[in-house]
Amino acid sequence: MKKEFLIIIPVYNEKEALRDVTISTIKESQDFADILFVNDGSTDGSAEVINQLQDDFPDLKAIHKIKNEGYGASLISGFKYGEYFGYNYLITMDCDNQHQPKDLRKFKNFDRNVDLVSGSRYLKESKAQGIKAPKDRVEINQRITCLLNSSYNWNLTDSFCGYKRYKTSSFKDANFTETGYASPLELWSYAYSKNLNIKEIPVDKIYVNEDRSFGIDLDKKRRRYKYYLKTWKESHKKYSGVFFKKSPCTA
Repeated sequence: MKKEFLIIIPVYNEKEALRDVTISTIKESQDFADILFVNDGSTDGSAEVINQLQDDFPDLKAIHKIKNEGYGASLISGFKYGEYFGYNYLITMDCDNQHQPKDLRKFKNFDRNVDLVSGSRYLKESKAQGIKAPKDRVEINQRITCLLNSSYNWNLTDSFCGYKRYKTSSFKDANFTETGYASPLELWSYAYSKNLNIKEIPVDKIYVNEDRSFGIDLDKKRRRYKYYLKTWKESHKKYSGVFFKKSPCTA
């Protein structure tokens, strides 16, 4: 029988982590959630591992893309799948051991009336594990979070954590198009335009690979920040119909 929740896990070259993440996720969620892998054109054998896992766990769902389309594109595919098959809630989590399956029930049990429950690695209850967070990621996160808070009168602490729970009906009018790592900026712009109820919950800050790449075009901090800023401005205009005046955080 179909569950009320769908856990969406984007996958790009995560062969080594896939089996352990899958088993842990099933253990923590099998009574309330289905699991969907969105394989974004992996070239390391991740597709074969997913196929093996589906043999072992027939209820696992999977979408396999022929070529790499981007992190945001994987989320869009997962959202469309979840809406089409009538799941009431969607949870997004990464497959790189930075999101702990033990937190899934915390997302599941949080007030069901909240439209968007977003994990935060920067609440006082959050703990740090693994290597120290790369400075450029922390700085960009802080600047973008400041931008959103000053523009929307919010109190976010973490604008880029991908561990989230979505009330599906609250996003039925969304037409997400950002296919890359700036997809959270489009999400926040939509949430503001619809006056959605947003809450943050603590998740641990875990970094396991300081050399992880955003792609050759975005590994430079300034270029990545400009890309995020451009995406936010375009998304805000798309959903709210106006450009926002310059924020004190955009200098």
